[in-house]
Parts: sequence; C-alpha cells; structure tokens
Amino acid sequence: MAANYMEGFDFSRLEHYQRGGAVLPNGDQYMGKLDVHDDLVEIFPDKRDTISYHAGGYNFKSGMNRPGENVVVILESPHRFEYDRSNNPVGLAMGKTGDNFFSYFPEALGKGRFHMASGKYNLIFTNAVQYQTSCGLNPIDRDLRDANWIDVYENHGGKDDFKWRLYALNPKYLFNLCTGGKNPQGLRQKVTDTLEEMEFVKSRDFAEGRHPSSWEYGGNSNNAIIY
Repeated sequence: MAANYMEGFDFSRLEHYQRGGAVLPNGDQYMGKLDVHDDLVEIFPDKRDTISYHAGGYNFKSGMNRPGENVVVILESPHRFEYDRSNNPVGLAMGKTGDNFFSYFPEALGKGRFHMASGKYNLIFTNAVQYQTSCGLNPIDRDLRDANWIDVYENHGGKDDFKWRLYALNPKYLFNLCTGGKNPQGLRQKVTDTLEEMEFVKSRDFAEGRHPSSWEYGGNSNNAIIY
C-alpha cells in the first residue's frame, strides 16, 4: 500500500525542482463528516486519517472502516505548512486553508446553486498532485509551482494517478478548489478537464470554487463562494 500509484517517481529529479523542497507525497486524508439536511450543511471535523491505496482500492491508516459515500475536496498540491522541518508530511489543509474551509464551507456552498442530496458523507481531502510543487519556498514562487505541477501532471503520470485515486474513492460529490481559476490554462481548469474526462458532470457531480486560503481576509468572507 502507498500514498499513490506513482511507484518509482522521484520528484527531486524534475527540471524545476529547488533543492531543499520536500520530495515525499502528502497522502489523501479523511477529515470528518459532512451532514446535509435539505439546505442545512454542517461539518463535523474528526481525527485525520491518512489513506493508502492498493490495486483493489484503499484503506485508512487507522484500520477503521468508514461506511457511506465520500465527498472529495480537491486542492492543487501541498504547501510548506503541510510538511515539518525535516520535510516529512504532516497533513493536508493545514493553517489558513483548513481553518477557512471548516469555518466558511457551508456559507460558500450556500452562495451558489450546487445541490447536495441529504445525507451524511465522509469528507476526504486530496491534492491533484501530492508533491510539494512549490518546493516550500517562502514567499511562494507561483510560476515555479505551476511549472512543477504541470510537469508532474502531464509528463510523469500525475494525471493518471489522480484519476486512479478518484476511481478508488468513488466520490458522490467533488469540489475543485484548486488555485488558478479564470485562466483557461490554470491548474483548476486542468483538474476540471480531467473530471469531465472521467464523466463527472459539472453542477451535478462537482462544483468549483476559489482556493480556501482566499476565503477570508480582514473579517470579509466575500471570496468564500462555490459555483
């Protein structure tokens, strides 16, 4: 079992890799429960549980079974706060990204027209590319991040890996919250194109939104929107 289906891939050998960046993948994680009842949406955070994939599907690190349908939140790639000082992964959506998601997701969903059937869902977070494509630089170099992301996704099997992980998770709903929204060549659009290739239908099976790190600024949550 492994964090992904990219056995043998060496992130440090990419053309634009910057020395000192993390090279280990940051695995997908169960984050809690999503309870939908008519127009009321509630999130119940739980202890994070990392997912391992294998040929027949996936397992949780805890060994627990988590019956029910999955809702998958898609981000682009792990950021520097999601690794420790030794460059070992510590989890997804750490810091402002996670804080904003758990605080504002019901509000963001309510501003749009995406409808979820009533029920209780497992909330799963994933990165389309599980490697630290920003190489942990501070401040972030977005051009570097995008170059590494596209290289992994298009030239090193990242897109296929992402698809295989989604096939394993078999989500009921997906939320594409990657960065780079309106750019037709941006990361969010590339993920949307992949979802549509997999025959997920926008507005029925998945929705898009701004990256959660941008959802709140100075007490203003106008950017918290899913459409």
